[in-house]
Formats: sequence, structure tokens, C-alpha cells
Amino acid sequence: MEQFSTSSSESSDSSSEYSLEFYMDTSWVLDAANLVFFMQAGFGMLEAGMVRAKNTKSILLKNLINTAICAISYYCVGHSFAYGKVNPNSFVGFGNFFLMDYTHYAYWMIQWAYAATATTIATGAMAERLQLHCYILFTLVQTILIYPFVAHWIWSQNGWLFDLGIVDFAGGAVIHIVAGITGACGSFLLGPRIGRFNQESGKPKNLPGHSVVLMSLGAMILWYSWYGYTAGASLGMTRSRVLPASRVSVVVTLSGATGLITVLGIGKIVNGHYDLVKGINGLIAGLVSSTSSCAYIEPWAAIIIGFIGGIVYWFSSWALLNWLRLDDPVDSTAIHLFGGCWSLISVAFFATHGRVRNPDIILPGGIFYGGGISLLWVQLVGMVLAILWAGFLSGIFFFTMDYFGKLRVDVDTELAGLDNSNHGGSAYIFD
Repeated sequence: MEQFSTSSSESSDSSSEYSLEFYMDTSWVLDAANLVFFMQAGFGMLEAGMVRAKNTKSILLKNLINTAICAISYYCVGHSFAYGKVNPNSFVGFGNFFLMDYTHYAYWMIQWAYAATATTIATGAMAERLQLHCYILFTLVQTILIYPFVAHWIWSQNGWLFDLGIVDFAGGAVIHIVAGITGACGSFLLGPRIGRFNQESGKPKNLPGHSVVLMSLGAMILWYSWYGYTAGASLGMTRSRVLPASRVSVVVTLSGATGLITVLGIGKIVNGHYDLVKGINGLIAGLVSSTSSCAYIEPWAAIIIGFIGGIVYWFSSWALLNWLRLDDPVDSTAIHLFGGCWSLISVAFFATHGRVRNPDIILPGGIFYGGGISLLWVQLVGMVLAILWAGFLSGIFFFTMDYFGKLRVDVDTELAGLDNSNHGGSAYIFD
């Protein structure tokens, strides 16, 4: 995302704030923010379907609490660290706490929705065994200390990675890598769910989710919302942004569709049948794969990116489970961490269009367009730094919670289900 200050809505000319251009751009951003927020419903349905019935209330409550706490904490502090305009530096923003002296409310809305998404994604990796109080504290840490700093480095015009020329249009690093690595750290320190691995052979056992209907509904909501999530990052439709924003939607459509078809095909070859659950994850992996590049590539490149994204998802999912014994109930680590990395890297190969909101900034172009490896190095630096920052801080947090016995629920609670033990009974009541 190229910072909002390049938009007409931040013009120093007060008359421009009431121009037709201002109203069009602000309406576009608000509509996009609504769609990004609607992703919370998509992830809620997807994750609820992928956990067992006895933990449905638990995962949905975590999604709701995350959204609410993120709103308060991002309003108070998070947005200031990301985009505060009072004495900002290349490492962190500062000022405008509690939105004081800040009136770009549409921009705050879409950035809050992005921040909430980064926390919601991590929820699934730790599903069915994380204590609720730990998750509440994690939401605060993610929204105040982890996400805003990476967002500032990459998306703020004052950020040091922005100055280096990193390209991450809609958050392959800022959202997906951050969410993927924090969820992975939590899942790793939590350990696998009871019964996930055979005690004698050590091989993984299947613990299927309880509703493919909810999974499918969640996937379609996410696919629909992804158009606001990506095209909305143009932050307007004026000043020659109509064509790039439209192209973003085409790119996202093709990459998501290709990821879905690719994973279904691999499943047919490997397992002899079309796996709906893997296909849903392949769809999301394809969508994630074009998140960084969607504004800068041609539609044909989206098919290649989605195809490779599907392959990356399939094999990273298998390796994480079988080699690292990482029990991620919704495969969010494979989808968002590895998909986010590929998304960031793919820009360096396929980029051919310039900045959307600031055409004076010319991208060096991807390797396939004769741009050399300069952009690839910048993308790799951003990828590594996002992983290290988010992984280090989340690792310290989850290790501390584990040390004090506040990370994982007890065995009896896990076996009975978090709904029955902590939330007043099952989500499903049959007379």
C-alpha cells in the first residue's frame, strides 16, 4: 500500500476536502473497509467449520473478541505507531494517539480492518487448545507492538523499507507474513492437540473439522471480500486509479481460481480424490499469493503466481505437519506465512506497472522484464525482517505465557471441549 498522503484527500487546500474527487475517493475507501471488515465473518465461518463441534463457540468468540479489542487498541495506540505524523521516524510513527488532530477517518477504518485481519488469521493456528485470556493479551500485543511497526516500515512514507523501495500493495508481508509467523509461534509452543499424532509411530492422525458447509461459506465470503481488501488498497478511484484498481480485481480472481484448481489437481493425483478442504485452502493460498503484486502485474502472470502458490501451499502444509509436527488446525501457517513469502517474492519476477497512487515513482520492473535483481533483494530483506520482528516478539510473548501456565488449557478441558468447559455448553442444541 502506498501511503495515504499521496491521495487528494490529504491536500492542504481545504477546498479540495469538499471536491467531487474527495467524495469519490473517500466513498471508495469506506466501501473497501466494509469489505475488509466482512472478512472477519469469512474467517469466522471458515475456522468454525475446520474445528470440531465441541470448540465452535470458542473459535467464534475469539474472532469477535479480537475484532473488538483490536478496534480499541488500534484507536488508542496502534494507528499512531503505524502512521502517527508527529515526529515520525523510519522505525515507528508517533503522535495522533486516540486520533487526536487526525481526521482521515476513512483511512483509519481500512487500516483497522487490516490490523484485525492480521490477528484473526493467527487465531486458527492455535485453535482448540489456547486459553482465552492468553488470546486477549496476544491481540493487544499484535495490534500495538507487532503489526503497526511492520506496517510503518513498509506502508508509511517515513518507513525505512518504503525508502528502500519495497513493493507490497495489499499486505503480503504486512498482514499475511505477520499473521502466519505469529500463529506458527503460538502453535509450536502450544504443541499439538491431544490425539493429533499416533503415540507409537508418531505419524499424524486425522482430526477433521465438523462442517464443510461452514468452511465453504467462509471461503466464498473471503473470496468476495478479497476484492475490497486488494482493490481498496488503491485508496481511491480518481487520478488514473480506475484501471489499476480494475486490473487488481482481475488478477485476484485469476490467482485465486488457479490456486483452487491446482490444489484440487494435486489432491487427485496424490490421494485419488478431490479434497474439498484442501481445495478451499488452495483458493485462499492463491488469493494470498497475488496480494503483494496484484497492482503491478499483468493478468496472465496471476495464473502462474496462483499455480505456484497452490504448489507452495500443498508441500509446505505437508512438511509442517510431517516434519515439524506443527499442528495447525486450519493450515494458516502454510497459507499465510508461506503464501505471503511467495507473494512478496513474486513481485520481483513479474512486476511491470508503476506505483498506483504516485506515478512519479517508477518500479525497477521484474526480472522477467529485464529489471534485474535489485527489487528481489529489497523484497527478501522485507520478508526476513517481517518474519524476525513478528516471530521474535510473539515467541517471547507465548513463551512467557507458557512459563506462567497461562498458554494452554488443561487436559480435561481440551478433551471435553472448550465450549462445554468455558462457554456454557455446546454451540449446537438439538431438542
